Amino acid sequence: MQTAWCTRVRLLGLLLVIDYICRNFKNGMISMSADLAHQFVSKLRKKDCATTITEPLLLLWKIGVLERLRPAVHAHVKASALYCFADSYCKKRVRLEVVLTPKLARKLVSAEERSENRLDRKYPFRKQLLVDLAAVSFSPSARPIIAKGFSGKGFENLRVLVTAIDSGRPTVRVNERGQISTSVGSCPRELQSHLLLHGSPIVSCDISNAHWNFLPLILAKRLHHVSREPGCEKYVNDGWHEHNRLIALLSSGDFYRTWCVHPENEHERDEKKIILNILLNQKNEKCQQNRLYQRIRAAFPITFGIVEDIKRDDHRNLSKQLHRFTADAIATALLEVQRERIAVIPYVDALICQQEDRERVCEVIGRKIFEAAGVCCAVSGIRYSPLTEDEKQALAFDETAPSDDGMSYDEWEAMRTVKTAAMLKLTRFVRHVVGVRAFDPAR
Repeated sequence: MQTAWCTRVRLLGLLLVIDYICRNFKNGMISMSADLAHQFVSKLRKKDCATTITEPLLLLWKIGVLERLRPAVHAHVKASALYCFADSYCKKRVRLEVVLTPKLARKLVSAEERSENRLDRKYPFRKQLLVDLAAVSFSPSARPIIAKGFSGKGFENLRVLVTAIDSGRPTVRVNERGQISTSVGSCPRELQSHLLLHGSPIVSCDISNAHWNFLPLILAKRLHHVSREPGCEKYVNDGWHEHNRLIALLSSGDFYRTWCVHPENEHERDEKKIILNILLNQKNEKCQQNRLYQRIRAAFPITFGIVEDIKRDDHRNLSKQLHRFTADAIATALLEVQRERIAVIPYVDALICQQEDRERVCEVIGRKIFEAAGVCCAVSGIRYSPLTEDEKQALAFDETAPSDDGMSYDEWEAMRTVKTAAMLKLTRFVRHVVGVRAFDPAR
């Protein structure tokens, strides 16, 4: 019933799609996007009738050649549909020799090159990232460590790393949550300080309490959604006040140290960091039994009520969102610094760069997180601030305190205007004008 597909070129194109699937099966399945299928045969531009199927993969599924095991996902997790051959096509395969048209023959020969071009279009940072990865090398001091690693057990990851760096053939992959992994990602901790980028030592620009920085974003999204419903005014108003307090807490000081009984104790601080990150992604039932979690939930009840809602059916649902938010911030920061001709390499929730570029890379990462979540986070100890020096001074100005410095009313009003603008900049999601006390973590 799909006569529009019954031309010689389109039938040969569909055979090329099937050939690709046969060559790239993993455990009898393949994850394949419509964009990838278009590399072999284009979709129909016009329908002959209402029942005409325009997409090649959808066509192969509907006529019974393929079976769709899972539809495509386009949310915090982005994944192509998963296919396998239908039962009647699994038992035997027929090898065909066909005469391709010149254009289809070129498509088959250039399949790998076109695949690379397709990925470069999909991920604009990929092409330059491969160039920068090829510039990674080991310092001479790394070789004894590598030799020692090869003499022990479980050296497969080390072998892959050394092969990729020494051969100059790096790899880049982006998973379904947007996280970028490279051939450098398997580098053992003891070797990281011995890596060189364009012959210079590297530094890592790490985001402090990365996933916690995006809780205000989750809260803001829920408040925007609930604000459309009648009778939720008090909840929304309380939620925005809590949103301000949460941003203030994350934007100043050491977040993990805040929850320590003895903040100056480094050992306790490291313990709290581990426990807090476990609690963030643990099942609700276990979290609610923990005293530290009870403290945090009491301080931010609306936020953690939303977190528990997200985790209720599957505790992994929260991490999917947090991974996506973090990955998007890293990807946009990566692309921006690449445009400034700065060599950087993503490493989980960090960017690796040369020492001379550290401050600039930290500033860009911090700005991307602020633009997404409103948090002035610290990146490798450098806290991002969107404020100018005048705005910082204005924010510290107490307009209610008596003054004898001779400030005129016009000067006072100008300072107050700058202060208001600074507050709105820091609370970009807030729809209510709030006082400067909202930024005081102690309150």
